[in-house]
Amino acid sequence: MRPLSASPPIEAPGRPVGRRTVAWTDPQRERTLTVDVWYPAREASSLTRYEPIPGIAFESANAHDGAPVEPGSYPVIVLSHGRTGMRFAYALLSEALAARGAIVVAPDHAGDVMTDWLGGTFVDDRTNEVNRVGDSGFVLDVMLGAALVGRSGLDPVLLASVDASRIAAIGHSYGAYTALAAAAGVRGVAPDQRIGAVVGLQPYTRSMSDTALARVHTPTLLVLSEFDTTAPVATDGERPWALIQASPTWRLDLLATAHHASSDMGLYLELAGSIPDLPPMVAAYVTMMTPDMIAEHLRPWREGLQIQVRAIWAFLDVTLAMHEARGVAEADQVEVTPGVILQRR
Repeated sequence: MRPLSASPPIEAPGRPVGRRTVAWTDPQRERTLTVDVWYPAREASSLTRYEPIPGIAFESANAHDGAPVEPGSYPVIVLSHGRTGMRFAYALLSEALAARGAIVVAPDHAGDVMTDWLGGTFVDDRTNEVNRVGDSGFVLDVMLGAALVGRSGLDPVLLASVDASRIAAIGHSYGAYTALAAAAGVRGVAPDQRIGAVVGLQPYTRSMSDTALARVHTPTLLVLSEFDTTAPVATDGERPWALIQASPTWRLDLLATAHHASSDMGLYLELAGSIPDLPPMVAAYVTMMTPDMIAEHLRPWREGLQIQVRAIWAFLDVTLAMHEARGVAEADQVEVTPGVILQRR
């Protein structure tokens, strides 16, 4: 059987992408994070592999294991996974953003990773939320040099290419809570002023109070999916849209998509059809998730992900002052894309 592959990439590979996996320990919290980092690479090497389930792996479309860094100055994106997720469950999104010229840093939120839920080591909601905000801050500390623990795991050229003035926090589902809460400041933790842009993808916001949402003064993009039953627009999208008064604030309603429109779930389901003798638990999960990703009333998952990449980069172009005119022009094009409603204020 041919190796499973994520090809084609979401973003046309105008440049190769590198990937490194490192482990960083926060001595203040006695907490170790496994972290994936994607970045613009100077040249290709062996394609990296992702293993979402033990014994079942696939080859990346455009990320290369430990490829040499292309020196430059790049924005940093801290990417927070959803509940029961994992750091590389958004590999296609991460690779696409890195191909556009970003350093994407995604930690596993220990206590809320898929293996924690399978093994019974998951933590309660309050602990999880405190951990997530702490993880976000610590990852930025490491990337910006405020914490030196574990920095030997990254290429000095990569660290020298970090643009400390351009930082974004992106999260999916519960990961959107991470990004918004880090920007707002919660549970006695001050707002992280280093974050210059927040993107909430199919955001889970019910655990944030009105007061906390109103404290989000960081420019914010909300990406809402029409058929999201996990974090419905009515309960998790309308309230933050009404309460967040940051300037600018954008809202992208992506029609004909569901909760996992930004994750690699569509890819997993696509690849599952090529794997004989799936473990019963995995086969049952595939059966459960298929109607939520590839039903007739939903747009092709790659198309939906491409639209999100375009919108995210346009938003970052504008809010992080990377290339405002380009960002506005791209947002104008997204706005007239069929099946999309983009509001900007």
